Amino acid sequence: MTQQGAVLQGYNNELVKCIEDLCMQKEELNKQIQEAKEEKKRLQHQIQILDSSRTLLNVLKKEVGSLKHTPELKTNKGGKL
Repeated sequence: MTQQGAVLQGYNNELVKCIEDLCMQKEELNKQIQEAKEEKKRLQHQIQILDSSRTLLNVLKKEVGSLKHTPELKTNKGGKL
């Protein structure tokens, strides 16, 4: 009976160690997930900034294009405006 108890205690110790290892792995994975979420949030913010900048650039290009076609801004052949 004592031999069975010792075997069961050995299994129990192994299970406890495995559970502790799994808990540590879970904590590490949760940390990695949190870091990935933070990186995703940062990248999404940068994408929003880039999209806004692109939109602004497109508007400015259109404005510059329309200004080029405005008669007041074209130079007169005689050098006068």
